[in-house]
Amino acid sequence: MRDEDPTEAESTFFTLLSVQVPGLEAWYHFDEVGSPWMIVSHDFVVGDAVRKTLRLDYDGHSLRGGWSPACLNWDDGVRAADAHIDTSSPDGLAVDDVSVAAAAAVAAEWFRRRIAHPGLLA
Repeated sequence: MRDEDPTEAESTFFTLLSVQVPGLEAWYHFDEVGSPWMIVSHDFVVGDAVRKTLRLDYDGHSLRGGWSPACLNWDDGVRAADAHIDTSSPDGLAVDDVSVAAAAAVAAEWFRRRIAHPGLLA
């Protein structure tokens, strides 16, 4: 986790996204070269236990999303590619070179579809 406030792009992105998909959580990080990025997540809870976590990385330009392999237990702060997140269809998301508003719209639609149909929550 990073102590600094979100960047303007991160703040705008999360504000726009949260209006469309309430209840998401944001986690802010720096990568190995000091560039800011964030994870937005949604936990699927059954009883008192988190069964699955949907996560999306955003760095101000690109989106990478998929299912966390460990409900963010070890992959929080690890970029999607490094955590071996499957960003391919049908559950994943990989979009490059998008504006903040477009990124929020794409992310909102992706989260809504996955939240409505999470698959098996074993």
